[in-house]
Amino acid sequence: MTKKIFSQVIEFRGHENVLGTHQNTLEVTKESVISRRADCIIGVCASAACADLDQDLVKHIKAGGQLQFVITVGEFSSEFSGIGSRELELTDPVETVLRRSSFVSPRTLAIHCDTAAIDLPRGMIKLLQNPKRRGVIEVNAIEGPSLPYLETPTIDFA
Repeated sequence: MTKKIFSQVIEFRGHENVLGTHQNTLEVTKESVISRRADCIIGVCASAACADLDQDLVKHIKAGGQLQFVITVGEFSSEFSGIGSRELELTDPVETVLRRSSFVSPRTLAIHCDTAAIDLPRGMIKLLQNPKRRGVIEVNAIEGPSLPYLETPTIDFA
């Protein structure tokens, strides 16, 4: 059984253009409007973005710590995991992205996640197409070894 060290909750709401069909990422944004091209975004008007994360959580993520995510919308819940990396900047003031890959950007919260938007229950996505619907992402730092060997490789083109 995994032991939760600490957690942070990000609240968000639905939007009529939520599709949840992206195969590699899952995102929430503080923006209030999205287009149908934003197929990874599952929620808008988020209460926090990468730049707003608690500093204890940031330290855990940047140490390559293990993370557990629980997304809850109505009667639907989805639990999955990912990891941090010292390469993560966690500086984006608007967006939070969870990725299957090891790609990092200022808006990346976790890499090597075992779930993307396409994997969420379709009933959850249907609920999130209602702008009045609320959801939460619980970001849990969990006990376990840091995994520095999964850092993003540096490529030298010189």
